Amino acid sequence: MDRYIGLDAHASSCTLGVMTPSGKRIGSHVVETNARCLIEAVRQIPQPRHICLEEGTLSEWLYEVLSPHAEKVVVAAVSESRGPKDDRRDAFGLAEGLRLGAIKRKVYKKRGKFGALGYRAKGYRWIRSDGVRVKNRLKALYRSRGVAVAGRGVYTATKRGQYLDRLPKPAQPLAELL
Repeated sequence: MDRYIGLDAHASSCTLGVMTPSGKRIGSHVVETNARCLIEAVRQIPQPRHICLEEGTLSEWLYEVLSPHAEKVVVAAVSESRGPKDDRRDAFGLAEGLRLGAIKRKVYKKRGKFGALGYRAKGYRWIRSDGVRVKNRLKALYRSRGVAVAGRGVYTATKRGQYLDRLPKPAQPLAELL
């Protein structure tokens, strides 16, 4: 008999709601958000297993961790929730949506043979954008202190001293004024 599992994921814990094909709620579990605990919890549920979780920061990782242990893993677009919020209720709602075929927007597709390349490209983009952000902050800091900054010299060790010398000297310490 199929089991439909809704998974409401958070940084420290995940709530699993388990349903039968008839819609009977047969269990709810709160599990620590780590691969070993999640796999162990899912493997205790009889097969065949179908898992549904919402799109979020953990969804790609959860998909990769849980897909070998389920017939199907679906990552659904976050729906507009009406009414009270509750992890258990959300988990059973996802399981119910999967059971009824009501998940309209599935947002995650398994990475194929180029998955590692995709991760490297994403990491490269993050590093580049972080580098640009840090450089812009450095220039903004000098400009906020009245130091004109142009070009790339501000980033080099050889010219760093020249820019630091142009910064205004701090006012007299309060202790010397007393």
